[in-house]
Amino acid sequence: MKTQTLFSTLLSPFFQLNRRTRLRTKMILPLLAILLTASGIIGGTFYFQVKQMIITQMEGRLDSETDKIIEKISLMKFMFSADEETYQKRLEFELGQQRQSLAQEGLSVQQFMVHGGAFHPIDNVTIGPITIPKEVAPQLEAERFGVLHLPVDGVIHTLAFTHSPEENMVYVLDVLQDQYLGPLHQTTRLILLTVAGSLLVSAVICWFITKGITAPFSVMIKSMQQVSFGDLSQRLDMQHEGPEIRAISDSFNHMITQMAQMIREMQKMMVELGQGGVQIQQNADDTSQLSSLLAVRLESVNKGVEQTAVSTEIANNTFHEMKKGLDELFFRINSILQAGVQMEQATKTGHERISNLTSTIAVFAETYAQLDNRMTHLRLQSESIGQIILLIQAIAKQTKLLAMNAAIEAARAGEYGRGFAVVADEVAKLANESEKATIRITSIMTQVQTETDTISSESILASTQLQKSKRKLSEAEQSFRQMREAVDQTTGELHAAHAELELISIGLKEVDQSLETFVAISQETKSSTEEMWQASCEQLSSIERSRQLADDLQVLSKRLHEISEKFRVA
Repeated sequence: MKTQTLFSTLLSPFFQLNRRTRLRTKMILPLLAILLTASGIIGGTFYFQVKQMIITQMEGRLDSETDKIIEKISLMKFMFSADEETYQKRLEFELGQQRQSLAQEGLSVQQFMVHGGAFHPIDNVTIGPITIPKEVAPQLEAERFGVLHLPVDGVIHTLAFTHSPEENMVYVLDVLQDQYLGPLHQTTRLILLTVAGSLLVSAVICWFITKGITAPFSVMIKSMQQVSFGDLSQRLDMQHEGPEIRAISDSFNHMITQMAQMIREMQKMMVELGQGGVQIQQNADDTSQLSSLLAVRLESVNKGVEQTAVSTEIANNTFHEMKKGLDELFFRINSILQAGVQMEQATKTGHERISNLTSTIAVFAETYAQLDNRMTHLRLQSESIGQIILLIQAIAKQTKLLAMNAAIEAARAGEYGRGFAVVADEVAKLANESEKATIRITSIMTQVQTETDTISSESILASTQLQKSKRKLSEAEQSFRQMREAVDQTTGELHAAHAELELISIGLKEVDQSLETFVAISQETKSSTEEMWQASCEQLSSIERSRQLADDLQVLSKRLHEISEKFRVA
């Protein structure tokens, strides 16, 4: 979203320029831009290709010239090795011939040499000072031969150099690049003038072409402006134009014809619409009066029905309350009858259980008497066991004394009495265990005697309580018998009342059905009158809206008529 906003902001000036630029300008400028770009690409490519070709040829020519001089130096050095003066004159002559030969081709050269890492002029050959920077000399001496393009003070120098082993120096030819590229520059200026003339002619041709294209659009725009002012009699006659323009012209004429037909039909419809609005308004007024009278009468009927429904509802509620009370009474009588039946059954069951309980208590009394006899016998046996335990304790004490004496005798016997000593120890241990057992048995028997005495006392007390319970159960049995007789009498009376209430309940159900039917009819009548009154109110509202709509329709019809009058239809 941010990127889109950024692009919209950046392109906003171009969009505004596009809206302000005319169609003719939009067509001419791209064509001229295409022509200019194509001419620039073709001319630039031609210029750089030719320039590179000329430079390559000149490099080869200068390199060849330096090689020739070096070969001549070698030959002359061999021929005039003994005559240095002749050699120098001959060298000056050859170098002069070379300068003149290049000058005839329009090239003014500078001839000098590099020796010892520095530039040196050649006597009677080098003209003027050497303008090449001194730091280039070691580079030329190191490379020994080749061609170098070197800018000096904004001017490019072409240096062709070759090493001479006889003189131990590097011969250099210096030519300004502008000298051999001069014809190319003249040709380039001629091409630029030709391109400018072509662009001018192209612009004129494009202007006439775009004028022929945009002129029909100008005519169409003027016709559309007239149509926008309401003149539907405008038509376009462009049969002499191309198929696209003719198609647009025919579509425009067809559209205007359809619009004129629509305006004519709309004017007729507006007249009919106005008449229909007046008729609707009159019908709405008549219907409104009838609906108002109907609403008043329905409101009176609704009030009467509402009062009847309220009275019926009150009577129905009162009857329901009375019926509810009778239902509760009927329910309670049924509950009492059920309780009477349950009570009768309970008294019968209670009487039987009391009889069973009396028998059981008699059995318990006999059982407790037998238990008392057995406890007495158990107490006597416990006393006998106590005497036996006393005897066992005495025997254990005597056995312990015998074991002690046997141990003493075994100790006196020494080695021969060791086995007897072991037996004596075991007997002593057995006597101790027997003594401890008799003590525990004595404790247990004491507890048994205590519990036996307690049980005997409690059994005597329980036997006494059983006798008392037996007497009370006899009294309860007599009370149950009397209560059963009273329950039987009450149950008979309740059955008689229940039969009478059932007859009353049947009559109340019939009355209840009649009241419910009457209440339902009252509610339906009230609901129907309310719906009729509500429908009457809605009908009044609808009639009022229809009347308002009729008024709006008449206003709209007048407004549309005023608008349609602005159109001039052929």
